[in-house]
Amino acid sequence: MKDFFKSVLASLVALILYSFVFFILFAGIAGMVAAFGDKSAPVKPNSVLHLNFKSEITDRANGNISMTSLMSGNLQQGVGLNDILECISRAKTDDNIKGIFIDNSDINANLATIAEIRSAVADFKQSGKPVYAYADNLSQGIYYLASVADKIELNPTGEMLLKGLQAQVMFYKGALDKLGVEVQVFRHGKFKSAVEPYILSGMSAENRLQYQAMLDGMWRVYLQNIAESRGIDIAQLNNIADNGLSHDPQAAKQLGLIDEVAYRDDVLNELVQLTGVENIDKLNFISVGKYAKAKPFAMSSDNKIAVVYASGEINQQSSGYGEQEITEKVYVEALRDVRADSSIKAVVLRVNSPGGSAQVSDNIWHEVELTKQVKPVVVSMGDYAASGGYYISCPASYIVANEYTLTGSIGVFGLALNIQKLMSNKLGINTEVVKTNKMSDFGNAYRSFTPAEREIMQSSVEKIYSTFVSRVSNGRNLLPESVDSIGQGRVWCGVDALRLHLIDAYGGLTDAISIAAEMSGTEKYSLVDYPKHEEGFEAMMKMLTEEMATRKISKELGEFAESAKYIKNLIGSQGVQARMENTIEIY
Repeated sequence: MKDFFKSVLASLVALILYSFVFFILFAGIAGMVAAFGDKSAPVKPNSVLHLNFKSEITDRANGNISMTSLMSGNLQQGVGLNDILECISRAKTDDNIKGIFIDNSDINANLATIAEIRSAVADFKQSGKPVYAYADNLSQGIYYLASVADKIELNPTGEMLLKGLQAQVMFYKGALDKLGVEVQVFRHGKFKSAVEPYILSGMSAENRLQYQAMLDGMWRVYLQNIAESRGIDIAQLNNIADNGLSHDPQAAKQLGLIDEVAYRDDVLNELVQLTGVENIDKLNFISVGKYAKAKPFAMSSDNKIAVVYASGEINQQSSGYGEQEITEKVYVEALRDVRADSSIKAVVLRVNSPGGSAQVSDNIWHEVELTKQVKPVVVSMGDYAASGGYYISCPASYIVANEYTLTGSIGVFGLALNIQKLMSNKLGINTEVVKTNKMSDFGNAYRSFTPAEREIMQSSVEKIYSTFVSRVSNGRNLLPESVDSIGQGRVWCGVDALRLHLIDAYGGLTDAISIAAEMSGTEKYSLVDYPKHEEGFEAMMKMLTEEMATRKISKELGEFAESAKYIKNLIGSQGVQARMENTIEIY
């Protein structure tokens, strides 16, 4: 027994010492970040803005250092789309920047995000400064961005893909049947496809129709922009895609898709000539991250425009995955803060969300509606602003979106599991219930709903759908019948959204900020971002813990990780959902 207590005591002391060392280590890192994170060097003359996107592009980067950065010893904070757009815009008039170098084989972003960057690069070209693009291989995404460059060069052994868009959905019904899990669904909207993977083995006719229409609309815009930039007929581009004619670099050059087949050092030597430096080693490349830090000091204006970034699923509370989310408390408080601040003259609500909880969406809608009564609210839609994402957008004074934005999905559903067969037949576990009333165990996961309970659930869904329709009707000045006809859970791409009056104009975040300034009559202003990032050691530790959990899930499940997280969030959600199917992949 004495040896036992010695062992326990030794383990306890070791644990305390380990925790202390761990704390000191990360406190030191936090100190380094605080000491050096904001320092920046001036931009050297004859520099080239280097667009090299290695990580997923989010609307706004998290304010803290990621686990990846810590492990690599690189304490640079990440950059978001807002940083990228601001840097490209500033480089246009910066005499120290001689051009842009797009240096990627692929890009981890959806077409709407890529389109915003592409538009910024096209605007940069009006300065007369050149844009070069080089890749070892060209995916469709990076080619869409590179197509606006003055010169596109591809590695001699590389490949180029121009093959069209596809959508892929994973269905789980077969697996659930084998497990003995019954998914009970209540929905309004024949196009509300978020529940289909759990109740069908393949796409319904309605779901296939809506996604075919979305893909066709997005591909049409993609080809139009490529045709304008490269001077190639749209019919020829479709022929290339249908027959895989762009695969070989030399063929891609002959077809006019690229300008040169070259090695990387050939391109770098061209940049040497552009900048007038001695050799490749003397080239001054500056990344978006460093250029963002080198922003010249600007006088703060008494007038401000607030940009509220609403990215991720709409949930009552955080899922704990460390990803961007729209949680009720955070966003209700943020909107109240910008509404009460008299120095803020207008609000841009940047929405990038597939939706989530209908109740939370309505609570945030309420805050947007109140804010609009005090100052202009302009919504900028990102990759998607659908279902709950559209719910919180519809009361805005003005809405802009990209042609590739997925929006609408005006529909709701409820979902519940019956795991009785799984527990009894597969695991040998039975449950018994004692109750005082007929519906005391309403929602019990160990039985199916009774007809009366199903009626209650469906009634709740119908009530919330009716409320959703009325919110859109009032916000967009449309008849309820019109909203219902384009609703039913159907997802639309931005091309159709403008025609259907779901949005007011095409544009990105930069356009939305300009519109907000104009609507508020504000000529000079500074931008302030909301919600405010959590700061300090505790915030960094929380982020690192969540990131470690996410990395573990990704390592264990690989390509199924995103689906697993979506299923967990969906099954663990409470109440009626205003959510689009976001396990679909379009590429």
